[in-house]
Amino acid sequence: MTLSSKLADVPLTFECAHCGLALSKKGSWFKSARRFTCAGCQREVRLTYDDKIRIFAQHARACA
Repeated sequence: MTLSSKLADVPLTFECAHCGLALSKKGSWFKSARRFTCAGCQREVRLTYDDKIRIFAQHARACA
């Protein structure tokens, strides 16, 4: 699966692996982001391509 451009303007959600806080950003943000600082635990969270595939796949199923 690729990172669909159809989800570029759709809010997608990712939960921090450390504290579980949900981060909601547009798909275009997730496509380009490599890491972010979690607002809940202040830890740097790395977004791998596999993470992005899972995020996009989860939301693609929900939109179908």
